[in-house]
Amino acid sequence: MKSIWIALINVMLFVASASAASSVLQGTVKDANGDPIQGADIRIEATNTGRLLTTVKTNVSGRYSLEGLAPGNYRVTLVVNGAAKASINNTTLEPGETTQLNF
Repeated sequence: MKSIWIALINVMLFVASASAASSVLQGTVKDANGDPIQGADIRIEATNTGRLLTTVKTNVSGRYSLEGLAPGNYRVTLVVNGAAKASINNTTLEPGETTQLNF
């Protein structure tokens, strides 16, 4: 029983330290008139491999938020109706910080 408690405490400490070091990427997507774009895809790729890590959609207000990213460099691409509209190739996320990236 004691070893189960020790294992549980270690897991909780690991999760707490991992979440403290993770980063957040958030922002807003608007069209040329300044109106929010709902349902746009924000694609996050690893800069060093080009591998797609995740995609998040904008909400009705054109906002998106992605938590739990590892600190590092990413390529962030805006895709609207299946077409890439913009891409930022060297977005740096710092440990425990929130990065604001608007399109």
